[in-house]
Amino acid sequence: MSSLDDLKERFIADSRATWERLQESTAYNQMRDRYENMTPAMQKLTLIGGVALVTLLVLSIPYGKYTQSTEYVGEFESKRMTIRELLKVSRESSDVPQIPQAPSMDMIRNNVDNQIKAANLLPEQIQGTEIQENNSNLVPKNLTEGLLQVSLVKLNLRQVLDLGYQFQSINPSVKLKDMIMTANREDGRYFDVVYKLVALAVPAPPAPEPMEPSRGRKNRNSGDE
Repeated sequence: MSSLDDLKERFIADSRATWERLQESTAYNQMRDRYENMTPAMQKLTLIGGVALVTLLVLSIPYGKYTQSTEYVGEFESKRMTIRELLKVSRESSDVPQIPQAPSMDMIRNNVDNQIKAANLLPEQIQGTEIQENNSNLVPKNLTEGLLQVSLVKLNLRQVLDLGYQFQSINPSVKLKDMIMTANREDGRYFDVVYKLVALAVPAPPAPEPMEPSRGRKNRNSGDE
């Protein structure tokens, strides 16, 4: 308790000494003389203005801190939202399945031929399968391994859909780029269909680096010898 009283007395003494030095200063005496030479109305206005100025200075300190803290909070919220978006994109990118490499065009052609045979089509319904270069602007040429064109005639609607689904399911890297349907000239109940399949050029995954033997194990072996 005595230490608190000592601090209080020291503060009062320092304040009194500061006030005495202020009274002895030239600027203070000049301001006091000017104040005493004013009319009572001017003295009142000056006093009110001084009190208002001091009040404004006192209030400006917490207001400035409040404004600065508001800016800090806004900046923090903005950065937090950015970090959340980055984490969301990172999670979504990691959830995307890896697309395997497409089989060779000959393997795709053999697979398609087997599916056509399994559909029990008549020989006259099979116009043939042909490996071509991809000249379409829909999928750039440098992003594909090639294009397989499958021409079939006199298919009913069920056969058109089933074969298209089977061709699309050959491999995740084999896509049905186009399907051209026209009514058969001999029988309008059937359709002549041209399927166009593209094999995407998926880059091969990097080969794993060979693991180097640990130095500790090598040193142990050399010590045993």
